[in-house]
Amino acid sequence: MIATAQATPSSALIVPPTAATAAPPTAAPPTPLDNIRYGYVVHQSIDFGGHIVSRSGSGSMYDTLVNIQSGPRILNFSLNLVGTGPGHIRLFDRLSTDSFGYGGDPNSVSTLNFSKGKLYDFRGSYRRDRQYSDYDLLANPLIPPTSTPYIPIVDSPHRFNTVRRMTDLNLTLAPLARFSVRIDYGHIISQGPSYSTIHEGADGLLTQFWRNGTDTWSAGLDWKVDPHTTVSYDEFVMHYKGDTRWQLTGLNNVLPNGTPVALGVDLSSVWAAPCAAPFNANGTVNPTCNAFLGYSRSAPTRTLSPTEQLRFQSASIPQLKLNGRILYSGATSTLNNYNEIFNGLTSRSALRQSVVTGSARIRRINVNGDLSATWQITPKLSATNTYDFWNFRVPGTNSFSETDYTGTTLLAAPGAATTTTTTDHQFLNQKSKTDTFLFAWDATSHARLTAGFRYRSRIITNAGGEFIPIHEDWALFGAALRPTPLLRVNLNLEAMYADKSFTRISPRQMQHYIVRTTYKPHPWLTMAGTINIRESRDNVETVNHLEHNRDFSFGTSISPNERWSIDLNYSYDDVFSSTISCYASTPTPPNAGVAPAVCIAAATPFANTGYYNAPTQFVAFGLMANPFKRVHLGGGYRVSAVNGTTDAINIRQVPGSLRSQFHTPYANLAVDIAPNWSWKGDYNYYGYGEGGPSGPTLPRSFHGNVCTLAVHYAF
Repeated sequence: MIATAQATPSSALIVPPTAATAAPPTAAPPTPLDNIRYGYVVHQSIDFGGHIVSRSGSGSMYDTLVNIQSGPRILNFSLNLVGTGPGHIRLFDRLSTDSFGYGGDPNSVSTLNFSKGKLYDFRGSYRRDRQYSDYDLLANPLIPPTSTPYIPIVDSPHRFNTVRRMTDLNLTLAPLARFSVRIDYGHIISQGPSYSTIHEGADGLLTQFWRNGTDTWSAGLDWKVDPHTTVSYDEFVMHYKGDTRWQLTGLNNVLPNGTPVALGVDLSSVWAAPCAAPFNANGTVNPTCNAFLGYSRSAPTRTLSPTEQLRFQSASIPQLKLNGRILYSGATSTLNNYNEIFNGLTSRSALRQSVVTGSARIRRINVNGDLSATWQITPKLSATNTYDFWNFRVPGTNSFSETDYTGTTLLAAPGAATTTTTTDHQFLNQKSKTDTFLFAWDATSHARLTAGFRYRSRIITNAGGEFIPIHEDWALFGAALRPTPLLRVNLNLEAMYADKSFTRISPRQMQHYIVRTTYKPHPWLTMAGTINIRESRDNVETVNHLEHNRDFSFGTSISPNERWSIDLNYSYDDVFSSTISCYASTPTPPNAGVAPAVCIAAATPFANTGYYNAPTQFVAFGLMANPFKRVHLGGGYRVSAVNGTTDAINIRQVPGSLRSQFHTPYANLAVDIAPNWSWKGDYNYYGYGEGGPSGPTLPRSFHGNVCTLAVHYAF
């Protein structure tokens, strides 16, 4: 795995990437009611309570989508300190910290920010996410009907229950000075159990002990040459450690000699020649079947990626704004001591056992940059040209040694050994150049129009010497209209044509239309709408790829006074794609089509259109009311519904979540029971259901009631 630091495009560099341009914090004068301690105005609060949860239906699906459990919680804690005057010497002028979700919620977050005038600004955060997933149709083989007897796989062979912890620390020294320094550190670690599969005759179920970590250090210097020019230099160093390992699980059968054995999750590979009857009369496993006695794999991966970046932005020359960036990254990823051991039987190749060891090394050298210039030709007319350059190359080598042992039965020790050592060299290179030119015309005080074009050239080269040039031409148009002070309309249009495509789903023609409107006929009424349509295609022979994403959304906010307000939102999103897909299958699926000749020659004689369509509707209604001075009410209803279809190769495949509804109504009540004290109650209902049969797995529908009670204390 190789990663490079993410760079900020030059078009976003008009403001330096620090708090340098912010006004220095000023101390607020205290009021008689302020809590003043040690020279600071102190405001803090805590919400302590807990969840009471009841649910029915699929517990696995509830944990996948919601995963809120019963128990006490620190629902929220906040602390704010503001210095009472600038004359006091102190470590910081301002400090704020917030935390929520501690005690068992799937997401818990803490933030800490503090600063000292012109000396420094520090921002830090910590986040912990519990990631659970057991959508039982995910990667489920849904054993074909030729398997007799039929044994369903009721859980996903790729479910997981992992934890991700993220820490970010950012320090800026002298943020308002001519020279300022930025120092950042980020740490991400993901770990926990998950399941995976491996295909060796049968599809073995593996326990995947997940442990991947990334550390990122960065330092930057900002030089404010003058009030209109800033030059920045950044150094990033990223280190990745991948220590995930795999081992066989599911040893739930036995051989005639009593040895535990696993037939795997895709039993269709068992109920076929040469093993049409996997079980003996006494229930033991036929020792000539595809099966696993053991499997393990480890692939410790290390990646070191240093990156340097130089940026500048300037408006010192009258009528001319310049932005530029250049980045170089040279990453190295190594895989040492790869080790894979298979113990079992693959009947088609008479493989009884195999051991694979080896190593690999890969480099990624990346150079990219951009330069943008905006010329204010007249007060109403401007021209912008942006040039982007990106060139990366990825050379890699690997050497693996595999020792295979023959055998035809699981009751005998592995036989003769054959060792093969393979050394390979791979290479991928891509060079991309993009030039975008735009004219902007302020036609009137109510209308701004933009028009231009973009040209992009890509050259892709691989280890086989294949040279793939791709050229794209874009037409661009935009409009920002304000026909009245109450109405705003923004329009963006893009159209692209390419002479080639690198993948089957890469578009050769693309159109993208975006319209955004905001209408505010009264100070208490705001309406907004968006139309976002993207159409693309690669309609060459044997591909015929078509896709679109059409989104229509509308929202309104009604807030006539402080006593009550209403929010209404609706969106419709239609995701569609279709691509010719070729495949092989035994027996022939009832809906199989005849594949093109090139697919038949590659032993994939059947075809379908790869049809996928997922129209989705989302509706949300929210009400906030304060009927009495000490009583605060809220509630609403949210529902997301999808009614999609897709091509199904396996006749046991069901739509699942592609035809589903997720209802989440809610209500909340807060009562001020005493000075600085209030009581809070929240109710959330989660209801998930599917519009079709559950199929050969456990049903996924569920209903959950989450009641949260808390006491809020501000002090």
